[in-house]
Amino acid sequence: MEETNTQEKQTRRKIRIKKNHVIKASLILGAIILVVYLFGCFYYHNRFMSHTTINDIDVSGLTYQEASSTLEKNLTQQTLTLTFVDEKQETLNQDDCGITFNQDNHIQEELNKQNYFLWFTHFFQSTNITLDDLLVTDEDKLNEAVTSLQHVEDEQIAPVDAKVEYKDDDFVITPEVFGTTIQNDQLITAVKQAFETRHDSINLKEQHIYQEPELTSEDKIITDLQTLAKEYCNAQITYQTTSGNVVLDGNDIIQWLSIDEKGNYYYDEDEFKTQATKFVEEELAPKINIIGKSKTFKGANGTRTVSGGNYGYKLNQSDEVEGLLADIKAHKKETRSPSVSGVQASYSNGGLGNTFVEIDMTKQHMWFIKNGQVVLESDCVTGLPSDPDRKTPGGTYYIYFMQRNRVLKGQIQADGKPEYETPVAYWMAFNGGIGLHDATWQSSFGGDRYKTHGSHGCINLPLNVAASLYSQLKVNIPVVCYY
Repeated sequence: MEETNTQEKQTRRKIRIKKNHVIKASLILGAIILVVYLFGCFYYHNRFMSHTTINDIDVSGLTYQEASSTLEKNLTQQTLTLTFVDEKQETLNQDDCGITFNQDNHIQEELNKQNYFLWFTHFFQSTNITLDDLLVTDEDKLNEAVTSLQHVEDEQIAPVDAKVEYKDDDFVITPEVFGTTIQNDQLITAVKQAFETRHDSINLKEQHIYQEPELTSEDKIITDLQTLAKEYCNAQITYQTTSGNVVLDGNDIIQWLSIDEKGNYYYDEDEFKTQATKFVEEELAPKINIIGKSKTFKGANGTRTVSGGNYGYKLNQSDEVEGLLADIKAHKKETRSPSVSGVQASYSNGGLGNTFVEIDMTKQHMWFIKNGQVVLESDCVTGLPSDPDRKTPGGTYYIYFMQRNRVLKGQIQADGKPEYETPVAYWMAFNGGIGLHDATWQSSFGGDRYKTHGSHGCINLPLNVAASLYSQLKVNIPVVCYY
């Protein structure tokens, strides 16, 4: 029994000793932790916490002066390589760009924001500080450095949007062209940002510093436009005129499509009619309507320009608009005969073609040109030049009536009788009461006879010439008269 009590006392004594050791150890550990914590508070009260960066530069454990020095060292004396679209490179030095370290910054303010009593928590987290005032820029110097780059000084090519074009009887998408136009403001901003973030290169194309096309071949607006154009604009209409062909094709008609506020194209029938009317009135009619206008032609007497007369076409505009729209809707690709009134033998040689009667009233000579060759010519007598009522007017006309053995009559006088009544064997009218005919009463032809024995406006010819001409002429053959 006594032995058992002794063992229990020894056990309790050992427990007390062990407990005392634990207490002492805890106090010592606590004292050590407190000392370390207080040391940390003292150490970090003027230093950046662990795992702290400013603009991605490590400033952990650095004082303001040390951090400022480290940042200045990393953010100055930099060199920047610029790669252009032609794969050539140019370099910029930071000093030349007027970008220097700014001593009047917010580093100290960021340091003051730290709670150094919580310094130990920063071993388990990162703090990333971004300051935008570490560098200061001389804008004039930077602008001068950028604009002096060879690629900026060189002549630049503007970008071209992708577009739908009518080629080889079909609508195709012509891809965009990026060109070489540099957006200087964006380049200057990129240079500043590169130096601020310590990037040593800029690829202008990758960073979209070049001016880019607004539309590319992949844009839905372009692909939809191609589909729409194939449906409504796939036509090629050619008109022949005396001044050359007038062609209306898909490249013109596609511009008749309407566009909404979102930039999408659509077909509007009323707009197509408006545009077709404008085309007919402004582009086609002035070239089709040649009645009374100057006509330049090559004849037996060389190249001449003659005004006046009633020869030529006049466009029936409203009918032509309807016909043109129908041809476009039918996707026709052909030469269209316009809706016209009047007489015109050809679109070549000023509208006269290669078969016509030519009369030089100064030389008092007539030629009949057939298929480009003079087949008949003769002196003639034209109207009396001293009398305005009898002078033969110049201009381009056409044979509108032919008759054998006709009696030509003058104006009815006060007594009710015509001024004259003259029978002719061959009558070929081309300008109202003026025509070509035989004149057996004339003793001679050509020269100055017309000045004293001129006709009442007609073209007097020898009988045999008139007969030959009559046998070869047809209604609607042009007659051109000039002095």
